[in-house]
Amino acid sequence: MSHPVDSITGILHPAVKSYLAQLGQQADTSGGSPMDPSQAQLHQRLESHALERGFPLIGSASGRWLELLTRLIDGRRVFELGSGFGYSAFWFARGVGPTGQVIGSEKDTWELESFDRLWGDHPLRQRVEIHNQGAFEALAATTGQFDLIFVDIAKRDYPAALQAAVPRLRRGGLLLADNVLWGGKTASTPSARDESGTADLRLFNEQIHSDPRLQSLILPAGDGLSVSMKLVD
Repeated sequence: MSHPVDSITGILHPAVKSYLAQLGQQADTSGGSPMDPSQAQLHQRLESHALERGFPLIGSASGRWLELLTRLIDGRRVFELGSGFGYSAFWFARGVGPTGQVIGSEKDTWELESFDRLWGDHPLRQRVEIHNQGAFEALAATTGQFDLIFVDIAKRDYPAALQAAVPRLRRGGLLLADNVLWGGKTASTPSARDESGTADLRLFNEQIHSDPRLQSLILPAGDGLSVSMKLVD
């Protein structure tokens, strides 16, 4: 999800957000790894599908961070706790390169049907494998370590995702999580009206910053993207 429907504030000033979006679009066409026409078409299909459904996406601003961070650590093996119809997987697939692998998880069959229809036989799909399982079950069913693990599931499950994910990361690997600013709610004074997801996200944010295994920060991109590097084996 991108943000709660009753979010109290925007993360960025609208003019700043628009400016950064324009720069990102320029990078998509002329940057170090520009989208070829087929990738641009796939990206447009994914965004149009989300718009038609009213489905909240991580968005292109955060998506570009996913790709860049993957490239920065030379990531070749990525796991997604929560994949939907493959929007974030699109950015990771670009980041891991032709020999890389993106393993996802999605328990809703109809989301996987959308993934099949939207991606079709696009070459990037050869890098993506989404399991029809819950996030924790799919992670447990895999073997080996990952260069990067991405969290975008029910917000109440973020603290549990932290504990499940860190042991599966290599040293120097990254744990990323979407929605950690939650429309500004995690930065606000707690109130009795806060839904449980806000408290869980606030706890997750505190945990990643106090965990001695990690070095963490939060990027004010999209609805807040946390970035944690694993420091120890």
